[in-house]
Order: sequence, then C-alpha cells, then structure tokens
Amino acid sequence: MTDYVFAMILILASVGVFAYVFFCYFISRTVIRLDRQPVPRTPEDYGMSYQNTEFKAADGVRIKGWLIPSSSDKLIVITHVGGLTKYGSARAFRSISKLYDQEVEFLKVARHLHKQGYWVLTFDFRNHGESDPSPNDGKTGVGLEEYLDVLAAMDHIENSNDLKDKEVGFVSFCMGANSTIIAMSKRPEKFRKVKCLLAVQPISMEVFVRTYLKRRFTSLGGRLLFPLVKRLVNWQSKYRLEDMSPAGFVKDIRVPTMYVQTRNDPWTELSDILNFYENTQPPKEFFWLEQLNHRFQAYQYFGDNPERMLSWLNGWM
Repeated sequence: MTDYVFAMILILASVGVFAYVFFCYFISRTVIRLDRQPVPRTPEDYGMSYQNTEFKAADGVRIKGWLIPSSSDKLIVITHVGGLTKYGSARAFRSISKLYDQEVEFLKVARHLHKQGYWVLTFDFRNHGESDPSPNDGKTGVGLEEYLDVLAAMDHIENSNDLKDKEVGFVSFCMGANSTIIAMSKRPEKFRKVKCLLAVQPISMEVFVRTYLKRRFTSLGGRLLFPLVKRLVNWQSKYRLEDMSPAGFVKDIRVPTMYVQTRNDPWTELSDILNFYENTQPPKEFFWLEQLNHRFQAYQYFGDNPERMLSWLNGWM
C-alpha cells in the first residue's frame, strides 16, 4: 500500500468518524432542545371566550396559559406534548427536527370539554410557546423538570377565587402526561381535588429515541447511532436519557387513570406504556387506538372523536 493510498484511507476514515459524531450530536441536541413553536390561534378562534393567565413555577419560570370559563363546577387541565404548545402544532411551522407535518389542535379537545360545561385551563410548558425558558439553559427533562409547571398550575387553581372550589381532572399528552404523573408523585397533597387522569401516550425517552432511530435509519443504523446519541444526551443534559420516564412514578398515582395508546405507534415499544399501566393502582383503564398509523394522530384523535374521552371523564367527575 502506497503512502498516498494509506493517507486517503486515513482521511476518509477521519471524515466518516467526524460525520458520525456530528450527526449523533445533532440528534442529541434535538432530544434535549425541543422545538419552540408559535401559538397561531386562540380559543376565540374556536368560538370560546377566554382569559390569558400567568403563574410562576417554584424556580421562577413564568408560565403562560389560557383559562376558558364555562358553566359547571368542574375544571379540566390540558397538558401538551413536548415540542408543541397549548394550541397544538401548526402545519405551517417548519423545523428540521419537526416530527409531524399535519395540524394538531388541542383547542378542539378544549372545545368539546367546554361544550360539556367544563372549565378548561391549558398552558405552555417552560421552553414552549409563550412561556419563559427554564434556568436549565432551555433544556428539557421530558417531565423531570416540567412537573414544576404542573405544580404551579395547581397552586394557581388553589389561589384563584374562580377555581379553588372546583373538581379537577387532567387530560395530558406525552410529555404533559409524564409531567402530570411526576408531579402527582412528588407532591400528592397538591392533587387532593383531582378526580381523574387521562394519559395519552406517556413515554420513556430512552425507548422513544431507540425505536425512532431504528425506524428512521434501519435497525442496523439505529443500533450504530443509539449508543453515542445516549452518551451525548447524558453529557449535555441535567437528566440522563434513561431517567426521562414516568416509570418510577406511576405507582404513586391515586386517581382513576385511563391510558391511551396508538397500537401501531412506530416510535415506541408497547411494553413501555403497558408497564406504566401494570404499575398503576386501580381503578384504571386502557384504551387502544387501533386504526391509526402515526403516533401524532393520537394527539388529534379526541379532538375529532371526543365520545370516549367525554364519557370517561363524566364517569369520574
């Protein structure tokens, strides 16, 4: 082998290693720095009067939300998916890390609840929508830090003359479900008035990242990428990837809980959410979404098909 050939092999190998490390670094950054999407519409666009509301988490982060009044003594808190907002996800928003190219409208869910007489409180998590960045350099904990925002919402309810006497339920999606479950575990006294939790696709991030990489880059590609992505997440983040999960907290849920999951979700292992369910105390229920083919379709499901959601909530509140 000539010196020239050896040098070319060394250069190509170095470029390959650099490209591999850089690509894994980019993926790790998308895991811990979620999209901050705009909030393009308000409840008024869906025929609902509302009040802008603001409250502070224990670490000083300002959380901004909407309160949608109605006619009953019952309140539903909606908590959103990581990378989305209290509105949902706008199709017009473009990002290299955006995972879904259709509209997701949590305000459709709010409208169904409002028509049933429920008050609705929804808010942007830290680092999302109109809320402030976190002190953690804007990085997510996929519930491990965002639970503080749920606790702040509960304090806001308790200190509001309009809300403090209402029964409370949660409709929580993905990271929002993680955050709600973790908050219930860490500060159970804050949830004495909570009657039920509907948890749509809570997730362990290690499972999500591993399955996403396998699906997106083939099984072999995923196996090659995942170990370094995990190391880079753990190096950059306050929280380890394997700890970004509600798994250790579900045992402390003390309210009736319905888990909802797309059976054909390509970005998780169904054993993950089934483990959450098995370790949750009764009363509990599991609702499979059978006809959907994308994880994000579940986030739009109750906006288009509210019947099961409403009948379950009405049964507990």
